[in-house]
Amino acid sequence: MQRRKFLQYSGLAGFTLGTIPVWASAKNQFSALAEENDNILVVVQMFGGNDGLNTIIPADDDKYYSKYRVKLGIPKAKALKLRDTTYMNPALKSGPKDGLYGLYNDGNLAVIQGIGYPNPNLSHFRSTDIWLSATMPVNDAQRLETGWMGRFVEKINGNTLTDHPSCMNIGNSSSLLFQGQKGDLSIAVENPNDFYERGKDILSGNSTVNDNTAYGSEYNFLLDLSVQSNKYSTVVKKAFDSGKNMASYEADKLSTELQLVARLISGGLKTKIYLVSIDGFDTHADQGSEAGKHATLLKSVSTSIATFMADLKAQKISEKVVGMTVSEFGRRPEENASSGTDHGAASVMFMFGDAINGKVYGQNLGFDKLDSNKDFIHQFDYRRLYDELLMKWFKSTDATTKEILAGRFPLVETGVFSNKQVLATENEPVVLLANVFPNPSTDGFVNVQINLEQKAIVSIQQSDIQGRNSELMASNLLPAGVHTIPLTLKGNAGMYFLQIGINEKMEVKKVVKMAH
Repeated sequence: MQRRKFLQYSGLAGFTLGTIPVWASAKNQFSALAEENDNILVVVQMFGGNDGLNTIIPADDDKYYSKYRVKLGIPKAKALKLRDTTYMNPALKSGPKDGLYGLYNDGNLAVIQGIGYPNPNLSHFRSTDIWLSATMPVNDAQRLETGWMGRFVEKINGNTLTDHPSCMNIGNSSSLLFQGQKGDLSIAVENPNDFYERGKDILSGNSTVNDNTAYGSEYNFLLDLSVQSNKYSTVVKKAFDSGKNMASYEADKLSTELQLVARLISGGLKTKIYLVSIDGFDTHADQGSEAGKHATLLKSVSTSIATFMADLKAQKISEKVVGMTVSEFGRRPEENASSGTDHGAASVMFMFGDAINGKVYGQNLGFDKLDSNKDFIHQFDYRRLYDELLMKWFKSTDATTKEILAGRFPLVETGVFSNKQVLATENEPVVLLANVFPNPSTDGFVNVQINLEQKAIVSIQQSDIQGRNSELMASNLLPAGVHTIPLTLKGNAGMYFLQIGINEKMEVKKVVKMAH
């Protein structure tokens, strides 16, 4: 690209040259994080709204077959049993070493049931934005302009451009996931060779101009970004040429994208977050049962992820990679007249990798308690997984995590990561404030706010007036500071007591759940 054409863009906050994004934020460094560890996250986006009910199946519940999935139900005899009453779609046995089912049996796949968020939005694009931004909009008009990973990268970075891109979208477009306050913090790559050739053509002529005008400052700044994009194209090509694959991948889109990710990791690229995707999950018609459209999609997910993990294990680099699946929502409990399923709410997600504590989390999607739209009610807010990823995998601080997610979120049960945190009890914590709001609660959602002078092990239980207990938050080590913990009260309308355990002490708060 000639400089004259390059400068035509100089008034924009950020722009893309070919498939090489350029950022006016001048921030693309995982500086502090890169010094801490070389952990990598791979996000697998299942666009369209995956049918959680036919992914992880309550095959012992008669209502599944007799009322909700008369035609589309997965036969119990063909389903893969994970634990009592919980089964997996047989398509998820596809791939090396029995696919995702094999990863589960090896203890490297977490199955999180009932994942979602309050007041679910059933628009594909709006709900996708909610997942990728980790922001709950106050109304439909609120724009969601930054992603949780984009905000995190900006927070960690200094105003420095480094040798390796922090975030990569495998494809030819950007994603909200990587949007920061000042622009896109990722690069988009489909073919490293094409990426390299495009990068070579970005820069030509002299490097800088020597004047202190606004024009000169802008020119030099954008030129510096151009140089960096050229450098990224070179480093990506070098990693691709140096890397290898030691597994045989299928030719479908998701497998090809994960094959590229594995090769770049093998070649030494220091990118921290990769995004890959598969679409087609909007199964309004002809979804199929154990065969058909949905089964084909799940087979692709299972085969590609299992091959990817087998590749990493063969190269002895699997310990530094974890992955997670995201889909904007689930499907309705009841099949429709077109032998498909319509947009629903809570669903199922997977996390995989050597560092994952592989088991089933949460209860089966149940038919006895649906929301006002007759959709499944979520058990776990998806931001609970994001919180644990930031804190445990990327070694974020409490303050940074709180800023990125607009609060802290408790673990899903005991946490999905197998590397347990060391619990510190040497100092007795001082609780300056314990508060529950809103109280009364009209929808069952409350926040518990506590202020710790020192780090402490915190747990929360709900008790009714007859003394029956339900765990709302398992024991979790929290650092000093103010913590706001969102919870969902269990049971019908009535009075309950929240037992807030802090190390060896207990504080009790009364809360009232109102009838709708």
